[in-house]
Amino acid sequence: MTRILTLLLTLVCATALLGTPAPAWAHKVAIHNAAQSIVPMSVAVSAVRQAYPGAEVLSGRLVNGENPYYMIRILTREGRRLDVRVDARSGRVRR
Repeated sequence: MTRILTLLLTLVCATALLGTPAPAWAHKVAIHNAAQSIVPMSVAVSAVRQAYPGAEVLSGRLVNGENPYYMIRILTREGRRLDVRVDARSGRVRR
């Protein structure tokens, strides 16, 4: 999904720089995909920090697919290492 959006936005920008109009469908598809975009990782990390106060964030990565999510690895106050999933579209911690 991210690759398609990037490709479409590149097409729109390139045609704007060259002075040629982009195909009409490119703008509609780009707007549609932007509405389904994912939240930034900073939003996911903030949600994890709120759900696990005092935890240290060790790493994070985006897992793409039909239902994209962030996998945030944390170290709890008790010393346990956990992998926490955060929905990449809503920014909600999955429990």
